[in-house]
Amino acid sequence: MKRILGLSLVLLVLCTACHRDETKGNDTSRMLVKSGGKYGYCNKSGKLVIPAMYDNASLFSEGLAAVRMHGKDGYIDPSGKMVIAPTFDSGSIFKDGLAAVKSGDRWGYIDKTGKRVTESMYVATFAFTQGLSAVIVVDNKSKFKAGFIDKTGKMAIKPAFDDAKQFTEDMAAVKIDKKYGFIDANGKLAIPAGFDEAAMFQEGMALVKVNGVYGKLGFIDHSGKMVIPAQYDDATSFHEGVAAVRTGSKWQLIDSAGKQVIARDFVAPTLFSEGLAPVVENKKIGYMDKKGTMVIKAQFDAGSIFADGLAPVKVGGKCGFIDKTGAMVIDPKFDWDQKIVDLYVSYYSTIKKL
Repeated sequence: MKRILGLSLVLLVLCTACHRDETKGNDTSRMLVKSGGKYGYCNKSGKLVIPAMYDNASLFSEGLAAVRMHGKDGYIDPSGKMVIAPTFDSGSIFKDGLAAVKSGDRWGYIDKTGKRVTESMYVATFAFTQGLSAVIVVDNKSKFKAGFIDKTGKMAIKPAFDDAKQFTEDMAAVKIDKKYGFIDANGKLAIPAGFDEAAMFQEGMALVKVNGVYGKLGFIDHSGKMVIPAQYDDATSFHEGVAAVRTGSKWQLIDSAGKQVIARDFVAPTLFSEGLAPVVENKKIGYMDKKGTMVIKAQFDAGSIFADGLAPVKVGGKCGFIDKTGAMVIDPKFDWDQKIVDLYVSYYSTIKKL
């Protein structure tokens, strides 16, 4: 079954191999880095505190990170200790105390002790949000169907949908007979299925597409009303009160009323985080504020969003970190990796907020 995970978010060509966790204490942050083709973790000063020895690795979330050794995934704590043995074919980050793990060709869930909460029986899974997770199962007609389980593994909303996405703001997008609508936590259809695509609700609105595959995008509110007309060829969800929208080849930034917030066009979409957004100028990356003022000169080969006061940037093929003044606080000495920039943006723009 073709999975539609959401509308595309192509953030410039943001390249990085670094990421931080939200762990607390005296410099206990763990930022995912790549060095010599292997993954490890550094602290805020750039010191490699967990050696780059893993074939693959996730971001730290809720104090644990999935790492791959000898073809299997397990979980380490911020000291680098393997606290859940590497016995899984794949492992996701922890969210709400649970992580999805794959054994063979099916997924199940474990808790933070490594104990199985469900059997490996799902074709696909999502992270838990608002106490529920969307899962894909095979029905008695050998068709893929989506439903929702609770944190005990009980099927809370029966698998009756062709696709489903996470619950956010008390609603989840589901696909019924080629169209998307939204259900509430009881599984009741709250917004009729009339959209060709639908993203999760963020900041009170959901991005939707109407009029077919080549239709237009707009934004609805919780009642299903189209509050920003479907007039865009592409768009991103709202983040920090701003969304990027494209008409033709030009990208613009709008507020929740649909009003353009910066009087200029952009060559690619961008995302505000901690008040700043990376933008391309003269083939280099810099950072602007919400007034459109370039507060950090465009000087980097690539860069990503700010998180906890730092942003990863690419200089001379290597990854370092700058602060919000543009000062390089961690020298560019790590490899960069496109996979990690995708994880980085996804985690801080969406997953961490859910």
